[in-house]
Parts: sequence; C-alpha cells; structure tokens
Amino acid sequence: MATLAERLAHFAASLRFEAIPPTVVDNVRLRVLDTLGLALAASRADFAPPLLSLVAGEDGPCTVLGTDRTASPPLAILANGALAHGLDFDDTHAASITHASAVVLPTALALSQARGLDGRALITAAVAGYETITRIGMAASGAFHDRGWHATAVCGPFAAAAAAGRCASLDATRLTAALGIAGSCASGVMEFLEDGSAVKRLHPGWAGHAGAVAATLAEAGVSGPATIFEGRFGFYSTFVGKPPDPAPFDTLGREWETLAVAFKPYPCCHYNHAYLDGALELRARESIDAASIASIECGVPAGQVPIVCEPAASKARPRTTYEAQFSLPFSVAAAFVDGRVGIDTYSPARLTDARVLALAAKVRYVVDRESCFPAVFPGRVRAALVDGRTVEARVDDARPPDRAAIIAKFHANAAPALSAHRVSELETAVLELETARVASVLALCRP
Repeated sequence: MATLAERLAHFAASLRFEAIPPTVVDNVRLRVLDTLGLALAASRADFAPPLLSLVAGEDGPCTVLGTDRTASPPLAILANGALAHGLDFDDTHAASITHASAVVLPTALALSQARGLDGRALITAAVAGYETITRIGMAASGAFHDRGWHATAVCGPFAAAAAAGRCASLDATRLTAALGIAGSCASGVMEFLEDGSAVKRLHPGWAGHAGAVAATLAEAGVSGPATIFEGRFGFYSTFVGKPPDPAPFDTLGREWETLAVAFKPYPCCHYNHAYLDGALELRARESIDAASIASIECGVPAGQVPIVCEPAASKARPRTTYEAQFSLPFSVAAAFVDGRVGIDTYSPARLTDARVLALAAKVRYVVDRESCFPAVFPGRVRAALVDGRTVEARVDDARPPDRAAIIAKFHANAAPALSAHRVSELETAVLELETARVASVLALCRP
C-alpha cells in the first residue's frame, strides 16, 4: 500500500496542465496576481530592508520582487515568500489553516524563471503545491496551532517540495524523496504571538526555501523516508501526537482544494475577518459610530481565542503592527471607528489612536461552542448601544472578495512600487499567463 508521501508524489509527478479544470487555472492566475501585488506593496514597507538584506550582494537568475536585485532560487524564494506574507494580506485555506500562496507561488515562480518555463508549467507546479499543503493541513485540522506550531511553516516545506519537484520534472520516486527530506526541514512556532515579533513574516519564505532545497537534493539522489507522514517518528506523530486523517488524500485529482483557498479582503489574521464583516455591516445598517457604542461582545470559537483574543491586555493595546493584526479587539474597534480596514489601519501611528484604543477596551469575547470552526471562519458581533439598544450581526464565514475586488486590490498594492502603465502591463500578462514565459512576467515586477 502506498504511503501518503508516495500518493502525493504520484499526483504531483503525473499532473498535467490539460487535466486541471479551467476554473482552477483561472483561480491560480488570480492568486499569482494577488501575490505579486502583495509582495510589491511589502517591498516598500518599513520592514522590507531587513528582509531584503538577505539578498544584498547576491546575483542569480531569479527576480526579487519590487527591486532591481536578483538572487539564486533558494534566496529569492526566501525573500519573496517573506514579502508575500509580510502584510498578512495573503490568502488562507480555512480547513488546513495555511497561507498557501505565500509558500507555493514564490517557489514556483522562482524555479520556473530559473528553468525557463512557461505559464502552463508554472500553473501546474502551483496546483501541485496547493493540493499538497491543503491536504497535509486538513489531515490534522487545527491540531498544529493547538500545539503551538504555525501550520503554514510546518506544512509548507512539503508543498514547496512538490511544486519545486514538478518544475524539475522529478519522477514519483524522487518526489517522494523530496517530501521525505522536507520533513526534516519543517518548523515554525507561534511564539511570535507573545510579543508581536516580526519573525512570522519569514515563515512562508523559509518553508519555500526548505522545499526547494529538498527537491534539489532529491534530484541529485539524496534519499528521504517514504513514511515521513505516518511513520513511527513521522510528521504527524511528532508534531501533533496522533496519526493523520487519510481522507483528504483520497480526493487528489478529483476535488480541487485550490479553489477553497480564500483571498483576503483585510490585511490581518483571517480569523478576524468575519467579525470585521459583521462590524462593518452593523455600522452601515444601524448608522452607528464609535461614540454610540457602550460595549461589544464577539462570539469566538475556542480555537481562535489564543490567537486573536488572549492575552487580553496586549490584544486591547497592541504594541506592534503584527500584534495589532492578530488582535480581534483592535481590529473590530478600527472597523467601527473608520468604516474600513486597510494596510494603514495597522500602521505604527494608528497603534496609539485614542479613539480606537478606547473602543478596543470595550470589546469582550464569549466562547461560541456551536461554531463550525475550523471548517469555516465564522463570527458574531453584538453591540450594546448607549441608547439602550442591542444590535447584532452574524457572519457564517468570512466573505471573500469577488474577481473585480481582487484585481482592484492588486492595483492598489502594486501602485507604490510600479508605474500605472507597468501595473496594467503586469495585470494583462498574469491574466494571460498560459501564453507567457514566466521570466517575462517577472521582468515587469522590477521598478
């Protein structure tokens, strides 16, 4: 009987562009557009210089997005993955709780560029990566976070290995080895939540870097355990202390989890999004402002509480941008105060905004024991008003942006790094990705 790694490897090695449904192909095009826009925006952020120091003095075949620098594939993947995730505006797969694109696409883009591949090859490699990271996370849904592991960081190296192996046209045997090697590179803990440290930005980049190196080593003949997932000392036994659920792997090639990866309309932890939808709905529907609110109660699934609600003191008064992005009270308060949530919501200047902090101090949570989390990311917001009324909004799942909104998001994010003409050129090139060489698309991402 084939191991889980062998099943994933067979899927990735045998995947052909022609077998991917058109809806999935179009979805990946939009993900490339979204991810490039995010990395371009992040390249102009205040946190970018330390990240880009990784490639100082480097030279290689791969574009470092938003810059005139180039680097070797592993370092370009590390830098671009960190940029893609840097604003916490990148997509999330709910059931696996992973940021898929920030791992998969920097890997597939860099290696497609280095190997002179076209858009069809890129899309195929990306789908191999998406279908890998989602299923690995789904096989222990929520369990990684419960143990303090960042699921993106620990599941990501396998996805990157699958995408990198597909770019290199590895056969199933060597792809299995690549997955086995990636298992020894999987890491990434959630301790950044304790002080809002910026290290989380590195997690997708490190995962992509690790997977690309694993695939390179496997291509050269290094072996890795085929039982990396279900083995006695395998990934699930050591990381979550229980065997994986094999069911997600049974639908490979028949159901496409790529389509279930949700684009983000707000640049913060995806757990916050349904509450922001609810807050903005209440603000518009009831015509209320921050001054009219006496208190706010959010119904929160137990699994979200340690991430966005506790410790309560630092969530109410976040010290860093990252801490604010993982604060439900701060985010909900900002939505009521401003009527919107954008990148500037989490700027250092806003962390001391008296109006936001005063309202954040009025936000409380109760555990929602009937929630369907993590299959979906729901939210309930109830506001008690100073006039004695109580108003409520329930959101069954975070509401994704539509195609037009995703394209508009790309334009807004890319604008600080590129001219308007270049942004339009890049949009056209990505939305016609199958007809282009990846290198020509990435050339448009240089200032």
